[in-house]
Amino acid sequence: MVLEVFILIAAYLLILFFYAQNCRLQQDTAIYNLNHMLLLHTNSVLENLDTASSFPLAHMPDRYNDPLLKYLTEKDHANMTQPDIYRVFYYRTGEVFIQFPEVESLVLFDKNGELIDSKSVYNITLPKEDHSEDTWYAKCQKLSGKIYILSEEETLSLGLRSTSQNLHAARVLYDHLTLKPFCITLTGIRAADIPITFNTDKLFDEQLYAIYDSSGHKFIGNMDMPLEQEVLLASRRGDYSFSCRDEGEKYIYHVSYTVESGGSYSIIRTPSRLLIMKQFRTIFGIFLGGLILILLNISIFMGIISSINRPLARLVNMCEEIGRGNFSVRIPCSRTDELSYLTHSLNNMSERVQQLIDEVYVRTLAERDLELQMLRSQINPHFLYNTLENMRMSAYTRGYIELSEMCLLLSKVLRYGVTNQSGLVTIREELEHLQYYTSLLHYCFPRLLVDIFIDKALYDYYMIKVIFQPLVENAVNHAIKEPQNAIHIQVWGYEEKNDLIFMVSDDGHGMEKQYLDDLRASLDDENNTRYGIGLKNIHRRIRLYYGKNYGLVINSAPCKGTSVTVRIPKTPAALMAHTKEEINGNSNSLQTSTGG
Repeated sequence: MVLEVFILIAAYLLILFFYAQNCRLQQDTAIYNLNHMLLLHTNSVLENLDTASSFPLAHMPDRYNDPLLKYLTEKDHANMTQPDIYRVFYYRTGEVFIQFPEVESLVLFDKNGELIDSKSVYNITLPKEDHSEDTWYAKCQKLSGKIYILSEEETLSLGLRSTSQNLHAARVLYDHLTLKPFCITLTGIRAADIPITFNTDKLFDEQLYAIYDSSGHKFIGNMDMPLEQEVLLASRRGDYSFSCRDEGEKYIYHVSYTVESGGSYSIIRTPSRLLIMKQFRTIFGIFLGGLILILLNISIFMGIISSINRPLARLVNMCEEIGRGNFSVRIPCSRTDELSYLTHSLNNMSERVQQLIDEVYVRTLAERDLELQMLRSQINPHFLYNTLENMRMSAYTRGYIELSEMCLLLSKVLRYGVTNQSGLVTIREELEHLQYYTSLLHYCFPRLLVDIFIDKALYDYYMIKVIFQPLVENAVNHAIKEPQNAIHIQVWGYEEKNDLIFMVSDDGHGMEKQYLDDLRASLDDENNTRYGIGLKNIHRRIRLYYGKNYGLVINSAPCKGTSVTVRIPKTPAALMAHTKEEINGNSNSLQTSTGG
């Protein structure tokens, strides 16, 4: 018994030691992760600064016709008057503010530091014209085209707005042909994500942070501390930490480095006492619980050992039977102590293992059957593609160009609908598929006109596949009575808060009110297959995919045409990594319909 207690205490102390080490490792990992998040936001801000600050070169491929470049590079300023350059600068900076909403100000100087023009969202104007004697001008010249982050004092000396959530950067721009400098730009940008991220994710209120450039110059943060050369070198080899005393208190500094955007350092300062206190509070509960457990084990050890022998023998025999593969063995037990619980558990385990063996066997057969079905289902599309390709080549070689084009378009339409049915596509890809389909329709309906009015800003959003094509097909099938009749179909798309709205409308015969009411009611009635199988399929896919707040809305009137409105939520590319697995899982059971 003494040996058992000694082993238990030794094991517990060992676990306690490793748990304490793990707590400290978790704290370091959390701080380093915060460092990396700060560097990630910093790199994003610096990249936007780098791009926005090169706005005079935005039209460099058309340098001989670009008025701003001609003004800056030609000796006579291309004979442009001051109002002309003000107008050109206004439009060019307007493009930058639209492309980069976080940009606050843009200032343009000539290569000698003379102010040309400036624009700020806060309507701030620079108080002086010549800045050739400013310290930032000299430092910017030495960087040969790289951006220079201005300090708070340099920003205020220019008369610009300086806060803890914005940065200002200057750079010299060079002519790509002569390799000579022709202007200097100064850009102000909001960097609110950096302090917001730190204040949201920091472990303690007393933590401070600072972001430094590759030379150890600080450009944002609430901590003032010069970086020594050994700290810079050590952090470049990986995450690095060191301790230092300041005014009698010990602090831990965690340093992280990234090579992106020219190299940046992130440092978070944490009082050592806070880390130790948090570790102690975490370990104390474990220590107290373990101590109670050890005392309890010692007190009940003698009572347990006296009633363990006979039930243990039966358990050993049962384990031996299970080891031989006999899972049908059971131990009758009417006791209510711990061993009886173990006996019941072993009985239940044996029964469950027997059930699992049967289930795994059945599941294996089912999976094998499903795999065979999937392999067989791949044969027909593959055979169809090959057949269409052979038909296309045969028609082409015999001079039937239209027939060859129809085969090619049909192959593209079918391949888009069959391949990766559960995946998401961009609106651009969905419209490209619709273009193939409408091109194919024009061979049968020459007087069909399909206009698309969708803002290109929506093209990079994601949606489920094969939505537009069946709606257009439905409009063609029900709106055109004779192939020679003309029909006009319009596809609209726009944003509405967090949703995307698409509408497919035609100028066909329309529907009677009773038929329209029956069609609307059938969308949510799974047993009703009389009306709109294709529309019901699309409506059901959208609701299964995005929820009951989304789907189709049908409007029509006799002799006034029909319109089908689709509402889906915005799915930008940033959300794809988070939602793709869930969306694919929800849509594996859905199949695409192209009828109406």
